[in-house]
Amino acid sequence: MKKWSSEDGEEFSNSAVCFGREYNPGTGHIDVAKISIRGTYPATGWGWLEDTHEMAVVVNGKGYTETKSGDRYELKAGDVVYIEPGERFRWGGNFDMIVPCSPTFDPDKHHLED
Repeated sequence: MKKWSSEDGEEFSNSAVCFGREYNPGTGHIDVAKISIRGTYPATGWGWLEDTHEMAVVVNGKGYTETKSGDRYELKAGDVVYIEPGERFRWGGNFDMIVPCSPTFDPDKHHLED
């Protein structure tokens, strides 16, 4: 078992509008991040993950997620989103979420495209 205090997580920033803290037990199997969205990320185009399954639980605020294929979902506290590996998507709004990833999020396998 491992336990972190909020400030123990590793800070990261994908952009000025997408930032947070990651909590990684070092197994390679799973991690979790507390992520804040304060605008649209990515600002243009789409993000996607090579082999990571990502889920998000919105804990406060409101926003949306949309996919390159045309799906759009409005988000509010309590909503849960699942994103498959390879799916092109983006976030928008002003909200915070808890995001577990499996296998562990790898920045080298996180891509942005127009």
